[in-house]
Amino acid sequence: MCDCAKVHLFEVEYKLAGMVVVPTHKNCGNSLNETQLEKFQKELVKSWGFDPEDDSPV
Repeated sequence: MCDCAKVHLFEVEYKLAGMVVVPTHKNCGNSLNETQLEKFQKELVKSWGFDPEDDSPV
């Protein structure tokens, strides 16, 4: 698990671990922990221009 203090949107890449895609930190190469993953997902949805609170399908 990644122990880096801050993980920015552009520092995340995706790698295959078996048949599962795992978001990893580019600097340390470790997979993101739960808190980093939640923050990254919110930041990603916000950068796409969607409302993070709106879960209704388009």
